[in-house]
Amino acid sequence: MIKFNYRLEPLLNIKTQKEDLMKMKLAAELKKLYIERQKLDILKHENKKQISDYSALITSRVSVNKIRDCNSYICRLRDIIEEKKKNINVIAENVDKIRGELINESQERETLEKLKERKLAAYREELSKEEQKLNDEMVSFRQNMVLAVEG
Repeated sequence: MIKFNYRLEPLLNIKTQKEDLMKMKLAAELKKLYIERQKLDILKHENKKQISDYSALITSRVSVNKIRDCNSYICRLRDIIEEKKKNINVIAENVDKIRGELINESQERETLEKLKERKLAAYREELSKEEQKLNDEMVSFRQNMVLAVEG
């Protein structure tokens, strides 16, 4: 009997490669999201520090220009924090999108693999039937040979 040949094997290979590529894209986006969140935490910490410094400046005798500079720096930090939050939301949406695509690719690959397993099981059953048929023919042939020699 001929060797088992799954005709959708090239498609299964492509699906596996696409799934691996999606996993790499997801890992890269998750890393990017983690880094952006770290940056946001640093900015928030800096903002808190500047606010406490600003409070100290107001109570102490410092020039108005210094207080104004500190205030404008805090305002700029708040703008940067808001921009960073928007950026994080965009990255998080992209992560969700990639995760959905990965789930879809995984399901398609698993479907093809299950189909391949069913086809392989059917192939093995057919192979087993052919083998049994050959064994039956060999037994029948030997019995006929024994009868022919005896007769």
